[in-house]
Amino acid sequence: MDNIKTITEETNYLFNVDFLNDNFDAEGNEEHLDRAIQLIDTHPWNEIFNSWNNYLHNNCKTPEDVINFCNLFVYYGGTDQFIPRPYEFLGYIYYMVDTDKYWDEAGELIDGLSISVLEKAGEISSWNDPYYRSWKDPKILKEIEKLKLLRKE
Repeated sequence: MDNIKTITEETNYLFNVDFLNDNFDAEGNEEHLDRAIQLIDTHPWNEIFNSWNNYLHNNCKTPEDVINFCNLFVYYGGTDQFIPRPYEFLGYIYYMVDTDKYWDEAGELIDGLSISVLEKAGEISSWNDPYYRSWKDPKILKEIEKLKLLRKE
């Protein structure tokens, strides 16, 4: 239980910040990044991911919150890890952030995150499909539709 509590506390510390704030991890003082690396080095990734994903679902209520989460997720090295059920994870992000509306702020960020996650999971290969576009992926679109149906109920 202590392990999960520690991971949850660190998750809250790591993600309850504004990535775009000038004072966030200012050059020479990357405290958040250092703590994320330490967390990843000392705890099982599946427990960390579960905590980070729970944070996404429970604390990121607006598109801006989700965009901030995505920036932090990439910054902390989340895309370097294997993500279980990658389409569910990405579908939720795309469900929350309309990339048509938020393309300038986050389109390339979310597309790059998606490509990294799906390549790491063995779902796609940008080598074999250099024109892959995550926002058009039928499996991601299917997850978005599932979420839309769930939210209507």
